[in-house]
Order: sequence, then structure tokens, then C-alpha cells
Amino acid sequence: MYRMFVRHNVRAAFAALSRGELGTDDMAPDVRHSFPGAGALGGRRDDRDDVEAWLVRLYRVLPGLSFDVHAVAVDGWPWNTTVGVQWSSHAELADGSHYRNDGAHILRLRNGRIIAFHAYVDDVAAIDNALDRQAATGMTEAAAPQITSAARA
Repeated sequence: MYRMFVRHNVRAAFAALSRGELGTDDMAPDVRHSFPGAGALGGRRDDRDDVEAWLVRLYRVLPGLSFDVHAVAVDGWPWNTTVGVQWSSHAELADGSHYRNDGAHILRLRNGRIIAFHAYVDDVAAIDNALDRQAATGMTEAAAPQITSAARA
């Protein structure tokens, strides 16, 4: 029953992300997040404020980004849960081209709160290309330095 509840909540969270809703309320204050790449979306964050800033940037540089969740796997108990999510993402870029990528997230939950989540994508070059295209249309944030907790320290 618990795993079914978690699967349902994870699918609902990705649906909310597809609507542009940030969903940081369920994250621990010291949540850890990483995203691959050397561009504006890459790097690691170590607290909820930085993750929220990253999510805001994600939806500014890839407006309309949406996710199709293909599979959710849940292991563990409420005090120590691991979740794997396989997804496809897509967005229309400012120049009319399309961004598409496949990937997965691994989430760690403790007592219903996300304590860590890490993205793994099939094509990091597709992300870099999308950011370059957005920057070429005048979207300066697409070429901005990474949002990282280390940069703020």
C-alpha cells in the first residue's frame, strides 16, 4: 500500500511540474539535487532555496517543459525510501525548434520528505544545444552561470 501511495504521489508531482508548479514544499530544507551538464542547468544544489531557484530557472529557459512518466519504481519503507522515475521531456524553444530528452530521476525520501534527487539524462548535448538556442534568441539566463550552493557560499 505504501509503495502504491508513493508511486501515485510521484506521478502527481511530475504532472504538477509539467504545469510549471515547483513543488518544493515536500523537500527537506537540506535537500540535495544534481543535474548533468556544464551549462546554466547543470551542477549541484544542497538546499531547498537553491533548488527552488533552479526550478524557476528551468521553467524560464525551457518554458512549457513537460514530462511523460513511463515508469516509477519504489523500494524501502517510509523512513528510508528510494524511488526511480523514468521519463521523457519536451519543450518548444523560442526559435520554434523542439527540445526532447529521455532520462530518469533517483529520489531519496525520508518520512515523506525528499532528501535527495538526481537527474540522469540520455543526451546532455541536447540540453546544451537547447540552452545555446535559447541564448541565441536573447534569453541571457540560458547562458548564465550554474545555480549551485557552492557559488552562494
